[in-house]
Amino acid sequence: MKTEAAALRAVQGAAMRPRGELTDTLAGLMREGGADAVPDVARECARHALLDWACVALAGMREPAVRIMARLHDPLWEPCGGLVPFTGPSAPWAVLVNGTAGHALDYDDVNSRMHGHPSVPVVPAALAASALRGCSGRQLLDALVVGHEAEALVGEQFGGAHYANGFHATGTIGTIGAAAAAAHVLGLSDAQARHALGLAATQAAGLKCMFGTMAKPLHAGKAAMNGLWAARLAQQGFTAAADGIEGGQGFAATQCAGLREAPVVSERWAVQDTLYKYHAACYLTHSAIEALRALLARTRLAPEDVERLDVHVAPGHDSVCNIAAPATGLQVKFSLRHLMAMVAHGHDTADLDAYTDALACDAGLVRWRERVQVRFEHLPSAKGARVELHAHGGAVHVHYADVGVPREDLPAQWQALVAKGRSITRGVLAPGRFDALVRCIEGLEWQTDLLSLHEAITT
Repeated sequence: MKTEAAALRAVQGAAMRPRGELTDTLAGLMREGGADAVPDVARECARHALLDWACVALAGMREPAVRIMARLHDPLWEPCGGLVPFTGPSAPWAVLVNGTAGHALDYDDVNSRMHGHPSVPVVPAALAASALRGCSGRQLLDALVVGHEAEALVGEQFGGAHYANGFHATGTIGTIGAAAAAAHVLGLSDAQARHALGLAATQAAGLKCMFGTMAKPLHAGKAAMNGLWAARLAQQGFTAAADGIEGGQGFAATQCAGLREAPVVSERWAVQDTLYKYHAACYLTHSAIEALRALLARTRLAPEDVERLDVHVAPGHDSVCNIAAPATGLQVKFSLRHLMAMVAHGHDTADLDAYTDALACDAGLVRWRERVQVRFEHLPSAKGARVELHAHGGAVHVHYADVGVPREDLPAQWQALVAKGRSITRGVLAPGRFDALVRCIEGLEWQTDLLSLHEAITT
């Protein structure tokens, strides 16, 4: 039996072979990522990802984008304290709605290796596949690990150029991750897995120009649904080009300028590097938020004491979270300047109800954000931020923060995610139901079926 580290190195080493063999690696991962390969720590991290996704999606079911989508299928639909059930002939539609809900608040997890949000495409597809075939909690967790790993292997090699070209990796690379997770649950053969990857690649879509609109969470919902469809169609004999990711006129050639980088070689599985949001805004704004909060706590300065605020971030932030004059609460989530004004005035950036259209147009915040200058430079971390606070009188205070470092204290991370989930599902789940959901996911690895989990999140 391979050791956990050796198994992971085999996956990563295969991914660095010549063009065409990434598909081989992914197909093998989808087929073989079982009990011998996935370590306990990766399953523990998958539980964290599942809990966070479930809570964010449950809270997101009240969002207008989700309401519009759900009512296209059922004109009488109303939020009822649960996700749309993953069972029956409407399962793909449920995956679309639930996947969109999981990203509607922009509060879901991120992974730098993927260049996007890993769980929101993967979890709904895996849950729907599990409802079709039936599987244990351990098998579901393994599928989530496989989905995250597939996203990372594609993202590491092609995601940089892909994201720079204007594609939203959650919608594109996420489709491949969703297909990998669903294929693992459904037990696809090697040939079927390759067709599923081709079907996922040809459906991959999502444009960064949609950030700040309802179309951004739609990317996630479509990635989850299209990934599920890819695996299910391949299972039934539907075919596609086996080199859809790396072949001529394939995903890499058309969406990634054909550029390829080496994957990360690490003893860690991708799911271990997943990062979680504790502010309900774009993740690239979080380091700046933390830096300003630290400065204000240290200096005790009031908003009127600040003459100028310089926010230094990596150049990539400009096309993602630098909306200069947001007009809606949704756009505020992608506006560094407005978020800095919120922090300076004591607004809770973790509060889902804070991001309103009225807040975007608040005269005091609009005036104060004129003091904020966003400056682009290469920092030690692409997710880091250095904030320079210039006070009246000439004093300058500086703080650097980087939220791009995964937490190593997993019990502390679990408790933080439980606290976050309890907060954002208040008003959606009764306290007893939330506690039952936490207990269910906490003991998922030892459950022989997923009936309790489906019941906890859909009813």
